[in-house]
Amino acid sequence: MKILLFTLSILFTSLISAQTYMYSEGGIEYIYSKRASSENTNGSQYFIENFNAARVDDIKELTLARYNAYTDEMELKIDDNNIVILNPKENTVVKLTNNRALYKFVQYTNEDGVASQNYLVVVSENPNVTIYKRERIELQPEQHPTGGYQKYKPAYYNKLNPEYYIQFNGGPIVYMSDKKKDVYSLIPGKEKEIKEYVKENRIDPSKDNDLKKLGAYLSTII
Repeated sequence: MKILLFTLSILFTSLISAQTYMYSEGGIEYIYSKRASSENTNGSQYFIENFNAARVDDIKELTLARYNAYTDEMELKIDDNNIVILNPKENTVVKLTNNRALYKFVQYTNEDGVASQNYLVVVSENPNVTIYKRERIELQPEQHPTGGYQKYKPAYYNKLNPEYYIQFNGGPIVYMSDKKKDVYSLIPGKEKEIKEYVKENRIDPSKDNDLKKLGAYLSTII
């Protein structure tokens, strides 16, 4: 397996004050940024902890990548001592070659109706329907005791429930509730058919494997 090796050739002017630098190699633009270590904080910033061989867009060479769900960054491993950040563009695709995940950097509308742009995991991809998942991790701050019976709680990274999004016919990507009553109305005029399919197949809209089935079904009735 051919792994893409990076050469630190400067592409843009170094931003010394922010300690951030832009580089390019093999068609991949990436950022080198000095950041504080998270080793002293409990928990993890990752759903997939290890680096995996991955392909960025249609570039032939493979690289080692992992998604940081706390910072919403795709980390690329140069060697044991150097990790850089992929500089994403609209619709950048990062596919792990072991099929553990496929990430897309896309624009979407969140639950509050706010336009956003992040890496989303492709859960179900079909000709007319694509279902995405946003993985989220937040830092819970440390808590100092304010009374005699309370104990100190150190800061830790907390994995949140995923958010789901759906896209029809290549249109806008919008928030998708995982409540069954909301799933039934995903396609206007097809509420009865969707409800029957969900019940007959015991679809749980909060489980990825069931969403793969649901996406494939929706694609046949849209």
